[in-house]
Amino acid sequence: MWKNMDEKRYEVFCSIMNEVDRAYELMKEYDALPHQYGNYILYQAESHMIEHIGMNEGVTITKLAEKMGKTRSACCQMVRKLRDKEWVRQVRNEKNNREYNLYLTDEGKRIFKNHAEFDLRCYKRNFEGLRQFDYGELEKYLEIQRKINESFQKDVEESYQYFES
Repeated sequence: MWKNMDEKRYEVFCSIMNEVDRAYELMKEYDALPHQYGNYILYQAESHMIEHIGMNEGVTITKLAEKMGKTRSACCQMVRKLRDKEWVRQVRNEKNNREYNLYLTDEGKRIFKNHAEFDLRCYKRNFEGLRQFDYGELEKYLEIQRKINESFQKDVEESYQYFES
């Protein structure tokens, strides 16, 4: 009896992991596509950078890299692209000449606003798609997803240890 229940649980677990993999592939595909925010077409990396700067006006590249989980070099390259498009401006920090603070230009602020509106539409559509689930079921899903993420984190750490040895 218990073995049969464990087998069924494992089958469901495998189905969950298949759906997680499918979600990952869809997110990866989505992130690779350009998106239109008002009159502007951007890739996700650009819009996320604008979002972070817009939410943290005056942030430095170092702090931005920490917040976004990216290297400082990757952030510098992206900021340079956004600056060349005149969506972001860098202002030398008056208290520390080696630092620059990042701000959105007026055009960058329009993109930020359009991106926020786009995200809200997507969130509302997703939220409505989950209407059949009650609060408790959503809470349970969140608990399960956090547990899966803990396991993923351990997988990542173990993989890093393999290459550090």
